[in-house]
Amino acid sequence: MQRITINPNQPVTDTLQLTCEQAHYLQRVLRLKPGDVFIAQDGQGQQWQAQLTAAGLAKILSPLHTLSPPAKLVLVAALPKTGFDDVVRQATELGVTHIQPLLSERTLLKPSPKKLERWRRIAREASEQCERVYVPEIAPPVEFTQWMRDGVTNTGNYLCVPRVNALGLLPCVQTLLADSPQQSVQVAIGPEGGWTPEEITVAIAQGYQETSLGSGILRATTAALTALAIISSVREQLS
Repeated sequence: MQRITINPNQPVTDTLQLTCEQAHYLQRVLRLKPGDVFIAQDGQGQQWQAQLTAAGLAKILSPLHTLSPPAKLVLVAALPKTGFDDVVRQATELGVTHIQPLLSERTLLKPSPKKLERWRRIAREASEQCERVYVPEIAPPVEFTQWMRDGVTNTGNYLCVPRVNALGLLPCVQTLLADSPQQSVQVAIGPEGGWTPEEITVAIAQGYQETSLGSGILRATTAALTALAIISSVREQLS
């Protein structure tokens, strides 16, 4: 069934007043007609079965089961020069809950403010397409030093570094989640050219564990999705 993500603050009673953008999406993009049924979700676990009745209006047929929040999976990604739209889209499919774009020493992309809204829209659309009830939070880009000061959690922080004699991400995550599969995990991926030695030193000092994704060299975008796939797979097997 077709889905649309509404604003969490959008009133839902017996009816749902659609915004112009939502009505356009349902009627022009999804090709729904009055009488067609769809699912409205607020991106935070609540969802309703609704019926399109007229332009800009939908009737709420019934609330659907509210799902518990997923285990926290944070992607901290130094912005690549290209391809971050795809990272957001596919990270959403892989179950990421938070995405933190990072401006590191070797970051080549300096995003405009419009990029953030674009990424959030892509995450909403990807959630609808892969039927994920929770839309990942995407924070504004921050400098590497700021994130290392404010964003590091107590455990489960992994810094992926190529060509390093470090334990692989897979065994690290298996050990971390063995007794508590729902534990928070945060994985950091560098830009083209990788992290600088100084950044690696700072990250380790702040609580990150240096890990490897294998002996090969991966593109920044590929590395992000590989890391998320490993974590999601381990969590699913242990849950």
